[in-house]
Amino acid sequence: MNHYTAEADRQPKGDHNRRLSLGMDPDQFAAEAGITTEQLRDYERTSPDHDYDPSVAERVGATLERLERHHPNLQTGRSDTAGHNAPVIGHGRHPRLLEHELVQENLKGATVYGQGNEEIGKVSHLHGSGPSAQVIVDVGGFLGLGARHVSLNMASLDFMRDDNGHVHAITAWTKHDLEQMPEHHHDN
Repeated sequence: MNHYTAEADRQPKGDHNRRLSLGMDPDQFAAEAGITTEQLRDYERTSPDHDYDPSVAERVGATLERLERHHPNLQTGRSDTAGHNAPVIGHGRHPRLLEHELVQENLKGATVYGQGNEEIGKVSHLHGSGPSAQVIVDVGGFLGLGARHVSLNMASLDFMRDDNGHVHAITAWTKHDLEQMPEHHHDN
């Protein structure tokens, strides 16, 4: 179970310490979470007997989980980078999609960018929804013709919205990696 999915598990002071252990200042972390620095500070200053904004708490929790997969957490020693996306410069200020937004209606047609910020494919469709979904990505081809379809775990993609509200994803995979994967065939 992810920490950010259960509101009762939220510990603003603990999340503050988790952020510090990642070595991130409030401005940098707030940008990653898609919230303002003031919202982050208000949340982190919340005492245990006071309420906090649950949407801010959800974004903080989701961002901590994602970042801790990429960077060893100095307090917990957690590090799980295998198969997960690496941060890409330029996307840091784009708000990440929340777990309930990881559905076909939001993701279909989204551009997928690789390590060098190059476009490597587009989302064709999903099998399932949320963090456990399989994302079918079209790779190569021209105007939708001749594209290969490959299946990726949702966890290997980091979906976000740009300044215009368009959904896109970043991943550690390269176009070459995807071209080497077995082709996904939809069973009718």
